Amino acid sequence: MKLEQLLMTPSPHRARFWLLAIFVLSGFAGLIYQSIWTHYLGLFLGHAAYAQALVLAIFMGGMAAGAAWIAKAGQKWRNLIRGYAIIEVVIGIFGLLFHHLFTGVAEISYDHLFPALGDTSAINIARWLVAALLILPQTILLGMTFPLMSGGIIRRFPGNDGNVLGGLYFTNSIGAAIGALVAVFILLPRVGLPGAMVAAAMLNFAVAALAWWLAREPEPVKPSDFNVQTEQRLGHSPLLRTVLFGTALSGAASFIYEIVWIRMLSMAVGSTMHSFELMLAAFIAGIAFGGLWVRNHASKTQQPLRLAGWMQIFMGIAALGSLAVYANSFSWVGWIMEALARTDAGYALFNAGTAAIAIIVMLPAAFFAGTTLPLFTIALLQNSYGERSIGRVYAWNTFGAIFGVFFAIHFLIPNIGLKLSLCVAAVIDLAVGLVLIRMHAKSSGKLFPFALAAASSLLAIVLAFRVPFDPMQLASGVFRHGKSSVSKDSEVVYYKDGKTASVSVINTKPGALAIATNGKPDAAIMMAPGIGPTADEPTMALLAALPLTMHASPQKIGVIGFGSGLTTHTLLGDQRVKRVDTIEIEEAMIQGARLFGPRVERAFTDPRSHIIVDDAKTYFSGQSLKYDVIISEPSNPWISGVGALFSSEFYKFIPRHIAEGGLFVQWIQLYEIDDALIGSILKAMTPAFEDYSAWISNSTDLIIVASPKGPLPKEDLANILSDGALTAELARQGLTRSEHVRFRKIADAPMLRGFTHAYANFPANSDYHPILGLVAPKTRFKGIFAEGLLSIPYQSTPFLEALGVRQPFPQSMEPSKVEHFPAELNTWRARALLTELNGGDGTAMAPHIVDRRSLTPATLLREAAAQCNNRTDNYTQRFSALLREFHESTIPYLSEDTMKGAWTNPAWQKCTNIPNDISEAIGLLAAISDRSYTEMNRRGREWLEKSTDGKVTRREFNDIALSAVYLSHAHSGQWEKIMEAESTIGKNIISIGDYQKQRRLLNAMAASMTQK
Repeated sequence: MKLEQLLMTPSPHRARFWLLAIFVLSGFAGLIYQSIWTHYLGLFLGHAAYAQALVLAIFMGGMAAGAAWIAKAGQKWRNLIRGYAIIEVVIGIFGLLFHHLFTGVAEISYDHLFPALGDTSAINIARWLVAALLILPQTILLGMTFPLMSGGIIRRFPGNDGNVLGGLYFTNSIGAAIGALVAVFILLPRVGLPGAMVAAAMLNFAVAALAWWLAREPEPVKPSDFNVQTEQRLGHSPLLRTVLFGTALSGAASFIYEIVWIRMLSMAVGSTMHSFELMLAAFIAGIAFGGLWVRNHASKTQQPLRLAGWMQIFMGIAALGSLAVYANSFSWVGWIMEALARTDAGYALFNAGTAAIAIIVMLPAAFFAGTTLPLFTIALLQNSYGERSIGRVYAWNTFGAIFGVFFAIHFLIPNIGLKLSLCVAAVIDLAVGLVLIRMHAKSSGKLFPFALAAASSLLAIVLAFRVPFDPMQLASGVFRHGKSSVSKDSEVVYYKDGKTASVSVINTKPGALAIATNGKPDAAIMMAPGIGPTADEPTMALLAALPLTMHASPQKIGVIGFGSGLTTHTLLGDQRVKRVDTIEIEEAMIQGARLFGPRVERAFTDPRSHIIVDDAKTYFSGQSLKYDVIISEPSNPWISGVGALFSSEFYKFIPRHIAEGGLFVQWIQLYEIDDALIGSILKAMTPAFEDYSAWISNSTDLIIVASPKGPLPKEDLANILSDGALTAELARQGLTRSEHVRFRKIADAPMLRGFTHAYANFPANSDYHPILGLVAPKTRFKGIFAEGLLSIPYQSTPFLEALGVRQPFPQSMEPSKVEHFPAELNTWRARALLTELNGGDGTAMAPHIVDRRSLTPATLLREAAAQCNNRTDNYTQRFSALLREFHESTIPYLSEDTMKGAWTNPAWQKCTNIPNDISEAIGLLAAISDRSYTEMNRRGREWLEKSTDGKVTRREFNDIALSAVYLSHAHSGQWEKIMEAESTIGKNIISIGDYQKQRRLLNAMAASMTQK
């Protein structure tokens, strides 16, 4: 049967079916709005947790206001379903216009409103008020939809109110649960925030059209036909007071649960966009199935308030029981992490496991929460309070939800923690349930149900308090590595549930302190004397030191993100600095960092230090101050909301707050992320700055220093070595000379532009197309590294020298012996290898770094050279492999002066009749060693011209020869010749490993340069 025939069939059953079906789509669109509004307002408020709270509150508040108004006004309407259709159309129009409205309002706020207000308190009030007004009209309209649809169906199909209300609650909620998932897993990756809003608007229009057509005839029963109580005033009706206060408290408890559960589960499964929507969907699905159950039972009960009382009891007990379930979730996540392969399919299964854990924790209590609203409503309908009671109950329930959201975030969680906050909400539910059950125990003989409920509630509370909330688990970060507890030789010395995140400080052997957010370590400092620094310390020190070495007068500095406080502490070691504003959005992080004591002392005690708890963009907008340096060191970009600090909009915003000649410094992780995502960040960042360069501080942290106008100044450690405090901090990191800093430089502006060009098909990370937030959780799960950038300091050729980025250490200068930057350790080994090859003792150079085994390539090469009269193919092939290994182990780290005699008239090679291929290979390596770029080009081309003879020896050096040609052209700026060589001599050459990465980058740079 065709759709049109079905719709035209007069069967009441079918007509009601189609009305329920379109309400599924309405709920679907509604949760797309809620999800996408959360992302929009997260950009404006500065943190996803604040946005989630505000959207929940305004979503509930607007719906409450809409429901309350329509509850009274709708009684005069003759066709509620068509009224519903009109509302859906208006909601759709708002959806189409929202993106343009948001961007315009945000621009006006940042450029005009916030600067005009100046005062931080006034700005915060304005920020929250503007954010609320952006979505309030739509939420008021959304609040009208449930009363209009339910009232319209009850008028058309009277006599089965419980079935109708439960069915509507189920269909709307199940549509909402699906909408939450579709928003983040399908719409956002494909069409971004604006496209998702348009998709939801299209659904609104479709729903409106269907509803309008289904309601061709007005409702057959007018409101006046109902036997409605004349007394509708709250103060004069005990039943009305009981129901409305009961549903408000129930709504408050339910949303405290939601906030607390999401915060708790974030520590087990990670604070990502995906995990949040999975948790939200699990909560709403529970509510939906509660509505489905009550649909078949509500109309059969003669005492709906008594049944609601038992549902409240069961909800409170289930919520308390969720604590015990949650305590096991860390072990479950650990098992999942150990069982799954680190692949795309594995990540999909991880999300499925996340959803399953969220369902196990949330669904039981959410199920009972889904039964209470219909039951409270039916209690009034059965007592002749009329269809207005639908909107009133809905309004009071949502007003309670608003209170619950703000009470949880701003009072309960910061003051008593997550566990006790959930217990408070459960006690509210249990108290409401006991009151309702006691109301129906008219005589002492009927008190047994009440006594049973009270005893069960008391037992559940006692058992819940005994459930351990082990900080060793909460701080474990199990979602990253699969370990469900902090190691036994460590101790959690600080744990605090803050407004936006849970912060812990862990003392690990042999004496390092690490501060973590929701289980993710953000910084670690070695506190024990006599032990070298942690891997995080050079990053934090260089974030401060690099701009200080470049800027002539860095008086005013802004730092985004407090972390351990070491960056701020280091900055304040420079007496040229007059003011450091450190902006941190979570106060618990600042309090936890105090445990680092004297290592970050200046951040807390120096009068030049100002710590501000706020969103960075909002704070900067409200200040007339412009900074000489702004340093951004937020948390990892896979965390929900953090990607906005790596977006094109953020990078366009920052230069407005940098003074003339000022600098911007950005930290970027190179672990748990891939090259394409790094390219997305760089593609967002580079258009906003004229010059920029990149350094690697350890083995996996990238630091970019950028100049909004003009060339980037050269780093000079002499600018800061006069300050004893700063000198001591840098010396601890092994940074005592300018060359130590310059050696960590891995890229300049042309290289970074070329790197982004290599990923031209990957879009720039944007606030409205949040690539990082959507893709980075997967790269975190897969444990991917940005190998393309990480390999640059260790290229097997003088790649960085040819491009003028860095030089090896002079022979007279010692590299650092702090074992954080592997290229420095490789330099020690390269020097030892050369010494060993020339007959010396390589291990004597740096015994604690170089051992006899690491010098094997030199030993074997010297031994092979002594057998040079052996002209067999096996010998030639083995000798070639040894030459290549020694070359790649030394050439990137030793200067041409140091390498003199290694390949040109080498003392270790005394044969005069070595095979021609070996002789030509040594000549090629000599040209590269001498940095004779013209000779590199000639010898490389000559080698490749003879490479077609198929000999293994020639194939062994083909990629080295091609690299020599490319580097000679890059050194002289002949980028078009690289592209020409790629299409001619390079087309049949297979490059592997580092040579493949280098070749790709050089071709991307050539394409980028020739497109200018």
